[in-house]
Amino acid sequence: RTFSPGFSLMELLVVMGIFSTVVVSASDIFIAANRAQRKISALERLQADARFTLEAVTREVRGGSIDWTYYAGQSLSLDASVEVLALRDSTNAPIVFHKSDAANATYCPDAASTPCLLMTLGTVGVDPPAPLTPKGESVQNVKFYVAPSADPSSFNAATGVYASDLQPRVTAVLVLKSTERIVEGAVVYIQTTASSRWYPR
Repeated sequence: RTFSPGFSLMELLVVMGIFSTVVVSASDIFIAANRAQRKISALERLQADARFTLEAVTREVRGGSIDWTYYAGQSLSLDASVEVLALRDSTNAPIVFHKSDAANATYCPDAASTPCLLMTLGTVGVDPPAPLTPKGESVQNVKFYVAPSADPSSFNAATGVYASDLQPRVTAVLVLKSTERIVEGAVVYIQTTASSRWYPR
């Protein structure tokens, strides 16, 4: 009698073992690649959000003016930072950028995203602020370097000179930290300088 060729039980077990190893290895590679892609996307989003936040600040600096009355009595320079940036828009309305604290933390996107960077159109403590930093990110540090130390449009009639001959400018430094689980703890440092275009003499 003739017998049709087939596989023994041992051969089937070896093939199944090899196949399982290949499938598990391929799955591990796919999962690792997917996790790496999600991490890269989250880091890119963190950097983009940091750039967007500072662009919102610099747009107001360029289109408005520094609120010199807010800083009355303070020593302003590019060597000493302030935590609050006070500006006036083209209609002379106050705009204030400040880091959230316990009193206004409820304005942040969620509890994990505190502290956040807030923008108040009007008077701080009276008008409600709006968050500039999004959900999933918290502000580790924010500093503003304002110069010159005095209003360059202020003219002293007695001496015949202006308070300063420097164009107003602001350097903003922002440290943003991710609270998303995939990149929790990732930090982005970003800095920019903008000059006010409103410079009357």
